[in-house]
Amino acid sequence: MKKNYFVLFLFFSFLFIVQPTNSQTFDGIWECKYATWDHPDANATGTNTVNVGVVGENTFFAIIGSLIKAVSFPIGYRDATDSTGRLGFFPYKPDSLEVDWMNPDNAFDLITAKRTLGIAATPDSLAYVTSNDDNHNILVFKMGADSVYSTPYRLETGTDRIHGIAVSDNGNVFVTTYAADNAKATVRVYKGIKDEPQWSDLHSSNPLQTITLPDTGRALDVAVNEDGSLLYVANYTLHKVYLFTGSPTTGYTIHNNFNFEVHDTSNTGTRCGPTGLAFLKKNNLLFVSVDNYGSSTYEVGKFYIANPNTGQILDTCDIAQWNWDTFASYQNRTLDGKFPTGSGYTSVYGIDVDAVGNVYTPSYNGWTIEKWVFTGQLPTVPITVLGVERVDGINPSTFSLAQNYPNPFNPSTTIEFGITERARITLTVYNVAGELITTLVNGTEFESGNYKITFDASRLASGIYIYRINNGITNISKKMTLIK
Repeated sequence: MKKNYFVLFLFFSFLFIVQPTNSQTFDGIWECKYATWDHPDANATGTNTVNVGVVGENTFFAIIGSLIKAVSFPIGYRDATDSTGRLGFFPYKPDSLEVDWMNPDNAFDLITAKRTLGIAATPDSLAYVTSNDDNHNILVFKMGADSVYSTPYRLETGTDRIHGIAVSDNGNVFVTTYAADNAKATVRVYKGIKDEPQWSDLHSSNPLQTITLPDTGRALDVAVNEDGSLLYVANYTLHKVYLFTGSPTTGYTIHNNFNFEVHDTSNTGTRCGPTGLAFLKKNNLLFVSVDNYGSSTYEVGKFYIANPNTGQILDTCDIAQWNWDTFASYQNRTLDGKFPTGSGYTSVYGIDVDAVGNVYTPSYNGWTIEKWVFTGQLPTVPITVLGVERVDGINPSTFSLAQNYPNPFNPSTTIEFGITERARITLTVYNVAGELITTLVNGTEFESGNYKITFDASRLASGIYIYRINNGITNISKKMTLIK
C-alpha cells in the first residue's frame, strides 16, 4: 500500500510541477514582416488606406476611405507579400473613386459607397463595410478568385453616421455611430445575415440592442469576443476604451473595473486616442491601435496589447519608432515606395488580427497594409470579468483575503476579500514560478465591505496558483489548486 500511495503522490507532483501554465509575459518583440508596396506597379492600394479586415493569415481586405476625398472601396489581398497578392485592378492615386455595391440578384438595388471607414472580415471571405451614404448602409462584399464582388446583403442603419464594426462568431453585427465630440455615440447590435432575412430583402431591420456610451465623444471602433459577451468600444475623443458585458438578447452593462486610457501625445501636444480595436480569441488579448486621427504627423502611431478584463497594458508595438529606426525619418519610404518592411508614414487608423496572432495595420497616409509578427509566444489571459459582487453582512474589522472555494477547483472558483476602509484594490494571480497569470482587479477603488469575484481558469493548465491582494499598504497571498 505504501508503494501505491508513493506512486499516487508522484503522479500529482508531476501534474502540478511540470505541466505548462500561461503567464502574461511577452517573451519577444514585434517585427514588420511586410508592407504592401506604395507604387503604381501591382500590389499597391493606391490611395488613403484607412482600415483592414482579416480573413486569414496573409488574406485580407484593405478598405479605401478618406477623411477629405471621395474614395471608397475595398481591395482584396490573398496570400499577400509586400509585392504580391492584390486582387483586381485599381488606378493609382485616383482623385475620386466610389464603388457601387450592386445586388447580384437585383440590378436596381444599387448603393454608391460613401466615406467607408470601418470594416469587419469573416473567415468565409465576407467583408462588412460601413458606408455613410444617405441611409448609412452596412454593405457586404465577398472576396472572389480575382477580385471583390457585391453580395445580396446590405442593411440600412438610419440617419446617424456609422464608423466601427465587428461580427461575432454567430454572425451578429455590431456597429458604432460616430457621433460628435459633444454627443454620445451608440453601438447597435443586429442579427446576422443567416438569422435576419432583411439583409437580402428590404434591407431594414431594428437592432437587437442599442447601447449608449456613458460619455460624449467619437466611437471609432468596436470589438467583441467569440459570442459577443464581451464588447469593447473605443472613444477617441476621451482617449479611452470601454468594456460592456452581456449579450445581444439580454442587453449589456458597462464594466467599471476596466480601465484603458491613452496618454500619448503628438509633437504638437495633441493627445491621441484609440483608433481601432481587435480581439484575439485564441489568447484572449485586446489589441488597440493608437494615433492622432486625421493628422499629418507621423511620430506617434502604435498598437497596445491589453488585458481583456482590466485594460492593463501588457505590451506595445511602436510603429512610429520602427519607421524611424528603419528610415531615419517619420515620413519617408525608400526604394521608390517598395521598401519591403515599413510604410514610412505612420498613420494607424485601424487594426485586425489573424487567428494565430499576427497583426495587420493600415498606414492611412502611407497607402499600405503592414503585417506584424511576434518573435516569441503570445500569452493567454483567462477571462475573469464575471464581475465583482458586494457581499451583504457586517463590515470587516481587518483587511482580509479568504481561501477560495471550492478548492481544489475546475474550472472556476470564488475569491472573497474584505476591506476596512476606502482603498484602491489590486487582485492578481500568479503561477508557482512567480509569473503573472492575470489581474482580476486593477487598482479599482472600493468602499469598506466584503466582496467576491469568480476566477475562470478554463484555459489554464492544472497546477498550484497564488492569488494576491494589495490595498496600497498590505499584501496578502494564498494558494489555490486547479485540477482538470
